[in-house]
Amino acid sequence: MLSAILIRNSKITKTHFGVYGSIIKNGKILLIKKARGPYTGMYDLPGGSQEKDESYADTLKREIMEETGCEVVKAENERCKSIIFSDFTADSGEKGVLQHNAILYDVEIKGIPQKGGDGFDSNGAVWVDVKKLTTENATPYALIAAGLPMIAVANENDETISTHLRGTPMKANRYPMIAAVLLFNSKGNLILQKIASHKKWGGLWTYSAAGHVDAGEDYITAAQRELKEELGINAEFDREVASFPIIREGIKIAFHHVFIAHSNDKTIPDKSEVAEVREVSLHDLKHEITKNPEQFFDGFLIAIKYYLDNFSS
Repeated sequence: MLSAILIRNSKITKTHFGVYGSIIKNGKILLIKKARGPYTGMYDLPGGSQEKDESYADTLKREIMEETGCEVVKAENERCKSIIFSDFTADSGEKGVLQHNAILYDVEIKGIPQKGGDGFDSNGAVWVDVKKLTTENATPYALIAAGLPMIAVANENDETISTHLRGTPMKANRYPMIAAVLLFNSKGNLILQKIASHKKWGGLWTYSAAGHVDAGEDYITAAQRELKEELGINAEFDREVASFPIIREGIKIAFHHVFIAHSNDKTIPDKSEVAEVREVSLHDLKHEITKNPEQFFDGFLIAIKYYLDNFSS
């Protein structure tokens, strides 16, 4: 499972693996107060490292009992996440980059959470209103488990460097990662979408599908997810055809990675994201772009020009 995770960062100096439980009830999530490490004093998921010969389930049960005093009665929806911590500091004081791999479970418990914790990792467990969680009081995995929209962000070299709560101000030298799809049918026609009017860049024609890379995803995984969410298509992906920064007024603002996919399936547009979908031949698209380039999203124009120059016969 973990081998499927692709993190674009050649500067990783340390990795960590743990098993954690997401325990949510009536709009609240059970979290611990971190007793040590870079997130000391912040809310975190109960869980931790495997001991010798433990299964994931055994680790989960032991860690939750140690840190919350509660017994696991149900654990399901096992999934894997891998995120980057760019502010990792080794015991020696040396700065580095930490890749934290995690197995997450949705968990049901019985018992009353203990306030004292284990005195090692946890300073006690507490139910926290999900709406009150922020990047200032909770760790990235706590925010992810609570269902908040955490995205992956890159450094200036397009390497995944950290996570970010979508819709909040981003630190300097951090850039959103955008995965995009050019979907073709068997006629060789490209499927375009028009962005919904209430969205940023609403009314412009753009990629078949595109969106932020979520925390724990790589570019192609995000592209596959976005195509399914926006057009209802599970397509055969061909290759990555372009990757480039988006620069506006001389300022780099994001990275785009663009993939080719093929499908003849009927599109089922998500009306909250997509105003309209149409197919167009590359010949007609060239004409439209020449005549009315303002009708198209600028990132799409960069990608389609690269495709036409390098892959179109």
